[in-house]
Amino acid sequence: MINDIHAYRRALADAFNNAGGCYHQIDLGDGIIINGEYDMQKVLKYYNLPHDLTGLSVLDIGTSTGFFAFEAARRGGQVTAIDIWSSETFDYIKYALELQAEYVQKNIYDLDASFGQFDLVICGSLLLHLRDIFGAIQKIREVCNGTAIVSTAAYNDPCCAQVACCEFYGARANDGNYWTYWRVNAAGLAKMLLASGFSSVSAPIHFTLQSEPSRKNYAVPHVVTSARV
Repeated sequence: MINDIHAYRRALADAFNNAGGCYHQIDLGDGIIINGEYDMQKVLKYYNLPHDLTGLSVLDIGTSTGFFAFEAARRGGQVTAIDIWSSETFDYIKYALELQAEYVQKNIYDLDASFGQFDLVICGSLLLHLRDIFGAIQKIREVCNGTAIVSTAAYNDPCCAQVACCEFYGARANDGNYWTYWRVNAAGLAKMLLASGFSSVSAPIHFTLQSEPSRKNYAVPHVVTSARV
């Protein structure tokens, strides 16, 4: 079985890498890497993801190629991941990693309490691509009964550091059919989380999400915070 899974990992990585890689860089083990735009291991420390998620339900919103979903599964979480794409890529990688995680093809705006209540909700680098950012945060609150970890592109003008600010960026990507709509400062993100019904918000952490060498050369300032119900 070990030889079989090793061969599968190698074939999967070769197939993805020959096609240009994935959104996330994924380490499949055994020295086998699926190349990606972002190596989230480099910034994972900023998210303060609990080391032990045993027995906790986790929802990864906007999972893309599944980095946070798989990281939570490694830590013992009972993971559900959602995104608007089909599950094919996610399922291939999940099998290669030999992890348990459920994928549901779903838009964040379609979430409500009937979808479930989760001890931990993760939403990384999605809000900047959504037209209704506060509406999305309200949806995060509807499915969270514990903690939400939320990260998004940061608006870092020091002139309004103490004021809740959002900048409408409104730029269409030149490498795909998607938009970057919003950049939000730390105070703005905190106020939206509190206004949506979270009771407290942690101190914000700032970092730069940098794409990998030889990729698209993105460097996007981000803010991440945790909110508790």
